[in-house]
Formats: sequence, C-alpha cells, structure tokens
Amino acid sequence: MKHALIGMAGALVLSMSATANGADMAARPYTKAPPMPAAAVYNWTGFYIGGHVGYGWGHSANDQFSAASVLLDTNTSNPQGVFGGGQIGYNWQVSPNWLIGIEADGSVTDINATTIGCSATGCARGFGKLEDFGTVRGRLGYVINNVLLYGTGGWAWSHSNIDRTITCVVAGGGICPGGPSPSPLTGAIVSSSGFNNGWVAGAGVEWMFAPNWTAKVEYQHMEFDNIRRDFNYVGFPAAFRRIEQDVRVDTVRVGVNYIFGGAAMSRY
Repeated sequence: MKHALIGMAGALVLSMSATANGADMAARPYTKAPPMPAAAVYNWTGFYIGGHVGYGWGHSANDQFSAASVLLDTNTSNPQGVFGGGQIGYNWQVSPNWLIGIEADGSVTDINATTIGCSATGCARGFGKLEDFGTVRGRLGYVINNVLLYGTGGWAWSHSNIDRTITCVVAGGGICPGGPSPSPLTGAIVSSSGFNNGWVAGAGVEWMFAPNWTAKVEYQHMEFDNIRRDFNYVGFPAAFRRIEQDVRVDTVRVGVNYIFGGAAMSRY
C-alpha cells in the first residue's frame, strides 16, 4: 500500500510539471522582427519652373569715337544693382548620381552706372543701364540624395540702354569743367539701346527640401563684347559720337523650383 501511494504521488508530480511546461510555452508566441526604417529616394528627372532674385555687379570698358572714327576718350564704369525673374528647364537623372539638363532664364534688372567722358570739344555724362538679360544653358550635375551640385554654361543675351547728356561745350578746343556753356548743345540728351549677344558660365547648389520643391543658390559670369551705340544730335553732325563697350557681369541669385512629373520624393 505504501509503495502504491508513492507511485501515485510521483505520477501526479510528473503530470503537473508537464502541464506547467505547456502553459509556459503558450505564453511565448512567435513574433516577427519589426521592419527596417525605409530610406528616402530622390528622383530629380522632370520638367521644372521657378523664380529667382539676385544681385549683379560688373565692369565696362568704354571707348568714345568721333564721326571720323577717331578715338576721343577711354573710360571705365562698374555697374551694379538688383534683378529678378524666372526660369524653366528639364533634368535627366541618367544614373544614380549623375544629372544632365537644360535651362533658360530671363530677368529684369536695375544694374546701372554713370560715367563722365570728355574730349577737346566738351564733356558728356553717360547713364548706362542693363535693362534685361537672360541665358540658355546646359547643366551637368552630381546628385547626393536630395542635394544637387552642378556646373552650367551656354549663350547669354542682354538689352542695354545709354542716355548721353552733353554737359558742356568748348569752342576752339580745351577741356571744360562740366558747368553750363554758351551752346545749344549743352543739356542735349540722346539715347541709344539694343540687344547684345554673349556667353555665360557658372555653378550652383540645389536642395530638394520637399516633394517636388527645390531651392538653389547660383553664381553666373556673363560677357558681352563689341557693343556699339551711336549718338546722333539732330542739326549738329559734328557732335556725333560712337561708344564701343566690352561688358562683364557677375551675378549671385537665390531661387525656388517646382518639378513636375516623376520628380516627387519617394521611399522604398
């Protein structure tokens, strides 16, 4: 009887142990590891449009000629001022990191300077203004996630105007001091304007700060050579002057673009 009770007690202990082990296993269900955080993917390909504002400064070398093409005076000026406008373009992200594109921009400006030029017959004041300019450029860039570093270059155009005012006239030669003089030409104003062709080169950095939106900072250097402006004073053919210029303009601008189509920021 004693041995039977001991056997029954052992069986009960083994049964309780098995039940407890089963309960422990049920309390630990299998769970899947959480997914890794998704990485952002930035697609720069697409058509874009935007606007910009900036500041420009430059240097102009000016030669003044008579009607007989005699060099009368040489001077320089340093125009400067603000500008603003818009741009359109298209990007092709040709590999994970390289980008090529084309962009056209146009700006209205207040870049201007005043010069004083004198000859043996008198003096005149010139007010020159770069009224508009624009470019058509290729772009080659390197993409680092949401940042684009690029170089750019191509054709540049501008429209400039000069107002030339005769400030004094000297009869018989000599340099006048710039004050009033007894001549009907004193105070006469003639304007001359036109379009100029040149070239542009520069570089910039662009940042995709939100889906489809980018901001940029860009530097451009433009050159316009052999600009000619003629000034005819009606009734006074001897007062004719021709001004020839070589003009350099440097600009720094900030801008914002909106990229259409597949250029949205996405994740995988």
